[in-house]
Amino acid sequence: MNVIKQKGDYDSFPGSHTIITSDKIGVMEICRQQHKKPFHKRNLLKEHFLLFAIEGLNELRIGNELFSLKKGEMLLIKKATYVEIVKSGDPLNDFMYESVSFSLKKDVIIDFIKLIEMDNYLKEKESDNRALIHSYGERLRSFLESLKPYFDDNENIKTGLFKLKILELLYDLSQANPKFLNQLINIDQNETRDLLKTIEEHYLQPYSLKELAYISGRSLSSFRREFESLFHITPAKWIQEKRLQKAKELFLTTQLTIANVCYEVGYENVSHFSRLYKSHFGYNPTETKKQTI
Repeated sequence: MNVIKQKGDYDSFPGSHTIITSDKIGVMEICRQQHKKPFHKRNLLKEHFLLFAIEGLNELRIGNELFSLKKGEMLLIKKATYVEIVKSGDPLNDFMYESVSFSLKKDVIIDFIKLIEMDNYLKEKESDNRALIHSYGERLRSFLESLKPYFDDNENIKTGLFKLKILELLYDLSQANPKFLNQLINIDQNETRDLLKTIEEHYLQPYSLKELAYISGRSLSSFRREFESLFHITPAKWIQEKRLQKAKELFLTTQLTIANVCYEVGYENVSHFSRLYKSHFGYNPTETKKQTI
């Protein structure tokens, strides 16, 4: 089966954005565009994600942590992570931005780990799976440069060749940075997370129950069943009550508009949010805000 190559969704920016996808291996993406204004993107990662900054700046928010990824640096982020990223071009180089990213399926990581000599790495202390910025050198720069013909020409790419390039990348990374290898080895451990911790960390974000179940390492049915068994309330009802209580707190303690509070607590439709708020408290957001005057 051939790998699928397609243009990205951001054609409004001068330059190129190309995505190469294989259902068995993962996704490889190169972005070479001019960003005179910062470009904001948010995403729930479905696979482990590896980002190389080549030109410009990537500012990322992962949970409560902020990361600034500059030219010559890379970052590995585990799957089921909600990421907000702002891309900015280099003002000293005509605002050019360039990055290469990889979304890696678990099977290709397992295949890589089976191939390498593990004796020197099994003694390492287990990683805590936090996102860590690593510098990369000339060897990896040369590798990233070698990928450009795969993006730029019109020839088909076989799955086997695509997999070999991913394995070559992981070999180069493990040779250059043993700490990265240890992070990669341990990244799939402890995927099933504490249920309440998961929902408390993410209830203010506009996730569906299916996405929250995925983040917690459970199926949707298992997520609902466990939650109701522990807390005697449906997860949807729990989230709604927590969001509305947070919204009331924001109305009483800040000068945020109703629309801003709506988005802040995870809702995307102001009218829907206002109806829920009045149904829950018996009065609307405007009446709550008047209490602060």
